[in-house]
Amino acid sequence: MPLNTLRHRYFQLLDGEQAFSITGKLINGFIIILIVLNVTGVILETIPEIGEQYSPYFQILEVFSVLVFTLEYLIRVWISAENPKYGPGIKGKLRYIFSPIALIDLLVILPFYLSFFINIDLRYLRLLRLLRLLKLSHYIRSMDIFIKVVASELASLASAVFAVLVLVVLAACVMFALEHQAQPEAFKSVLDAIWWAVVTMTTVGYGDITPVTAGGKVLAILIMLLGVGTVALPAGMLAARFSEELQDRKSAMTAEVINALEDGELSRNEKSMLARLSNKYGISEEDLNQIIRNKKLELGHQLHCPKCGAHITDKI
Repeated sequence: MPLNTLRHRYFQLLDGEQAFSITGKLINGFIIILIVLNVTGVILETIPEIGEQYSPYFQILEVFSVLVFTLEYLIRVWISAENPKYGPGIKGKLRYIFSPIALIDLLVILPFYLSFFINIDLRYLRLLRLLRLLKLSHYIRSMDIFIKVVASELASLASAVFAVLVLVVLAACVMFALEHQAQPEAFKSVLDAIWWAVVTMTTVGYGDITPVTAGGKVLAILIMLLGVGTVALPAGMLAARFSEELQDRKSAMTAEVINALEDGELSRNEKSMLARLSNKYGISEEDLNQIIRNKKLELGHQLHCPKCGAHITDKI
């Protein structure tokens, strides 16, 4: 088989239409399970009894996982030439290599190889191994919604976070001025006051630092009331954008269903196409079937079976 044909086939399996085939799903499922096993292993290794007793098995899992992830990374670099997003040739491969998703894949395997040449602290090595969770963005399509929502709302989120930071610093400075003399051990510096402001605004309220003066208590009340709305603002913005994005995807899916129903029935190829699109848009099979049923009912008065001429609603 020519290399170009083989490369195209691998691209279809990993990132193309064949990713939703049985073979593609098996590959994706295997990688997902391997990622989950790795993260579970990192967590279990921190338990002394388990870490010492099963250390050889954890090492075998680590070596096997790194080999699989390395092979996957190299294959993805190779097939990036088939992706129109990056383009052919060396420039296309470089664009892929320096893309966020490829850098995550590289960070997942790089510490293992660096550990042969550099003495890496075990704590940091474990932390870097936990980055393998981020690889799930390759395989869980709904992660695409989260990334797109955050990217589209980045400017608004930055403004909201900046407003929170300004409020935290102002509150900390005022509280330090009010409480420092009354309890110098608790409010030794503005940094200690910032700790108080953050835990108060986020309604965590550890209680390790509390105001005792009348002015400090009044300020604390104001900060708590402001914190409820201010800190919740980014979450509200994301929730609203999530809803809009899901609605946009359902609208796009509905348009595809209407196009597919133009002849009054869904062929096998059209059903396969709609299934692939529903996976791409992160729409469940139940929601897709509901959209199809609704559109059949809405369009039934003007659609007839091209074979028998019967009214389409009679065939639902």
